Amino acid sequence: MTSARILVAEDSRTQAEALRALLADSGYDVRVAKSGSAALEELRRSPADLVVSDVIMPGMSGLELCRVLRADPGLRDTPFILLTSLAEPLDVVRGLEAGADNYVTKPYDPSQLLSRIERTLAHRPDETAQGNGPIEISFFGQQFVIDASRERILNVLVSSFEDVTKANTALRAAEEERERLYEQERVARAAAEEARARAEEANRAKSEFLAMMSHDLRTPLNAIGGYTELLSMGVRGPVTELQLTDLERIHRNQRHLLRLVNDVLSFARLESGEIPLNPTAVRLDATAGPLRAVIEPQARTRGITYEYLGCDGDQTVWADAERVEQILINLLGNAVKFTPEGGRVTMRCGESGAFGTIEVGDTGIGIPESKLSLIFDPFVQADANQGKREGVGLGLAISRKLARAMGGDITVHSVEGEGSTFTLSLPATRALSERGTSTQAS
Repeated sequence: MTSARILVAEDSRTQAEALRALLADSGYDVRVAKSGSAALEELRRSPADLVVSDVIMPGMSGLELCRVLRADPGLRDTPFILLTSLAEPLDVVRGLEAGADNYVTKPYDPSQLLSRIERTLAHRPDETAQGNGPIEISFFGQQFVIDASRERILNVLVSSFEDVTKANTALRAAEEERERLYEQERVARAAAEEARARAEEANRAKSEFLAMMSHDLRTPLNAIGGYTELLSMGVRGPVTELQLTDLERIHRNQRHLLRLVNDVLSFARLESGEIPLNPTAVRLDATAGPLRAVIEPQARTRGITYEYLGCDGDQTVWADAERVEQILINLLGNAVKFTPEGGRVTMRCGESGAFGTIEVGDTGIGIPESKLSLIFDPFVQADANQGKREGVGLGLAISRKLARAMGGDITVHSVEGEGSTFTLSLPATRALSERGTSTQAS
């Protein structure tokens, strides 16, 4: 194990300590100076077998320290290694011109640093080995006078070649990694595009199938309804009270089936964007108020109280009035359907920022928290006893799609066992008007 004395000139405490520990663990006697001038004073007090110096330091740089040593008769033969993050060809020539024996670029490989230290110590400069005197070269438009032995020049050039080779290897590895990642991204993008295309095709096929089936089912259902009404009217002859009761049951089930088919058809049309909207300024009170006549009879037959808490007569939203009515009838119907006898269903209007709102609340069974995020999905029903309820789970999906198509939304707040409140939000004409005025003013 060697006992060579090495002086480290490094202004960074962290890097100096790391370098000191590395060299000490390798058996070297290490001293540390925090600057170039401090290193020079230390060398004049006690020479070293090798100097390892950072290039960029406050005050005296590593290059200046090397030049001073080469000009000092007592220290000029001290082997000198530059430790630098500068690895361009011009920097290598500057190191040679200053008189460095070798250099190591940061961040360095510990084994590489130790190898160059061993090589430099094994080939110490010899004054008799100087060539035929100083060499003057022009490099990158700058003049340099290099007074160094061929061995010293060879050491620096070999180190430069090693660093260039290492950099090229790293560059090739980085390029290969970039190509690999690019190929992975290309494959993933192609797979995602293919999956998207398949999903769109499947969705289109589903919508077309639902529309076709709904249309084909509506025709015989309408015929059943028509013939039932004709029989009930006695067009085909007299009917008894029992027969009238049976015909009414047939008619009621026909209407129920027709509603289900119409829901499927509406959903299919919404999915394919085929339902046109005719937005106008809609007075909420004029749309919500008359629905009492539709909902109150249903609520009364189930022993439920219905309350319309009113809307500001001047409150208007920008929407399709027919679609707003469709949404509200669905929300009110659901509230009645899922509220037990003795409960209460309410409807009220309000405002939320730039939106007019209509809230439909009930004191019904509520929705489990685990299903709140699913109830607007098609063919989903939050009630655990789905078999006891009418519908196929499209009402809320259709309602939210319609609301969003009109620039609004439907949200829900529910507590299981206490009830639910569904809020329909639509763009307020007041806010739209103010925004338009503001835009014109700007």
